[in-house]
Amino acid sequence: MTHVLITRPLDASRELADSLRGIGLKPIVMPLYDFRERAPGVDLRAAWGEGDRRRLAVFTSPRAVQYGLPHIPAGLVAGLEYAAVGAATQARLEEAGRAVGVRAPGGYTSEDLLASPALAGKPGRAVIFAAPGGRRTLAEGLGRLGWDVTVAMVYERCPLPPAKTQAEAIAAAGSLISIWTSISAVELAQRNLPVAAWKKLLASPILVISARIAHHLRGRGARNTSLAAGPGNADLLQSVRRLVDTNGQ
Repeated sequence: MTHVLITRPLDASRELADSLRGIGLKPIVMPLYDFRERAPGVDLRAAWGEGDRRRLAVFTSPRAVQYGLPHIPAGLVAGLEYAAVGAATQARLEEAGRAVGVRAPGGYTSEDLLASPALAGKPGRAVIFAAPGGRRTLAEGLGRLGWDVTVAMVYERCPLPPAKTQAEAIAAAGSLISIWTSISAVELAQRNLPVAAWKKLLASPILVISARIAHHLRGRGARNTSLAAGPGNADLLQSVRRLVDTNGQ
């Protein structure tokens, strides 16, 4: 039986695991971090400033919406434009009553959002709501387009070291696929897994949600990386089916 290592946060991992069991695969649920709120460490009023320049609030994930929206001063809400990385982030903003005017013409990465025509022509001041260590590509890209950029770190990842049973399940798997949705998870796994388990992952088929993650893994010796149809669990399930068929697992 093919084992599938899932490294998403716990709730998303459990949901995907149920779907994988439904098609005869054996999931290994190994979330490598959780999240907690943190103070953004920036003055949002000063970041967006005064005057008639555009003021853009950029949300990079549903969690950025969850932890970031409460920090926006009530007096600034009406004058903001909202940008979302990915459909799930856009949906969370719209559920909160915020109309998203800047979205990617296609795709769900920072590079996709930067391709939006709505960002060009009349740049202003942008605040990116994110976690520490992420979205450098987005910040630098907005800067090149002429935006004054501030990054508000409104939540942070809390590492979850792999349990011994999870490492043993990887080692015992005869046929293995792993799913990676962040570079942070890759780095935590490399630091905390036994060397033999990590090498086995690199030698097995790997499914990623972005070219950036694939490049990162290939730099660490991955031999077989594939790009998923999208970042959601339905997309990942479809892509796992494809990998199983392709590799005859």
